[in-house]
Amino acid sequence: MNNPDLQFRILGQRIRVRCDDQLLRSLILTNYGAFLEPGSSAELEYTVGKHPSGGFFISRGNETLVEETSDEAIQYKVVYFLEKLITLDLQYLRTDLYFVHSAALERNGGVIMIAADSGTGKSTTAWSLLQHGFRYLSDELAPIDPATLEVHPYPHALCLKAPPPGPYPLPENTMRTERTLHIPTTSLPNLIIKEPKPLRALIFLQRDANASAPPTFEEVSSAEAGASLYANTLNALAHPGSGLDVAIKVASAVPAFTLHAGELQATCELISTLEQKL
Repeated sequence: MNNPDLQFRILGQRIRVRCDDQLLRSLILTNYGAFLEPGSSAELEYTVGKHPSGGFFISRGNETLVEETSDEAIQYKVVYFLEKLITLDLQYLRTDLYFVHSAALERNGGVIMIAADSGTGKSTTAWSLLQHGFRYLSDELAPIDPATLEVHPYPHALCLKAPPPGPYPLPENTMRTERTLHIPTTSLPNLIIKEPKPLRALIFLQRDANASAPPTFEEVSSAEAGASLYANTLNALAHPGSGLDVAIKVASAVPAFTLHAGELQATCELISTLEQKL
């Protein structure tokens, strides 16, 4: 391989990943393909490869993470650990942004953020909403500019833990690892947002024990929304008032809802109807 360097631009930061293993390089390209942008310099640099003793390594600066793992698990773990490192490093470089663990989708010029506990179905709901006229910023990371209340895109490959039910089949080029399914952004050529868009609403997704019940939503107060938003913030300490000031500002500026999810298609239709009324 003549040039093992992959060059990306994420949240305005140039990132170089050096990887001369063809399989691992393909994984990284699948996950970050929407960010590809050649450049001569980089604020962040990583080296990824197979480790001689088994498993893999990820190096940045003078630090090297070595993870011993089976061949079956290596795909999932490389994607997981590299993304974790990049996300943390971006938070240090972009302290102006308020990083929220949330999906972010755009329609009619505005963004709805969908926050939820892990395993609730946030990413599955995001994937399904793309078939209801929404466009993709991210399924798990929503950096907000506190000054403008715009949401910055983070369109990595959309990650699911299981195939979605109902009329939302996975594309043929879905990357499958031991634990996850990654839908590359090449399957969403007309559905990706690459510029910041204004926040329109916050949705806090909950999944009750009776998943077959019809989905329902209720508008919540700005105080309750601020508390829920704060609980999903990743870099709160980088902001005034330990991040609480920004959470209150955001929650006071847009409507917020608790959505009790039900059957997936009905849930997506309810979100679609709700967005049209905003």
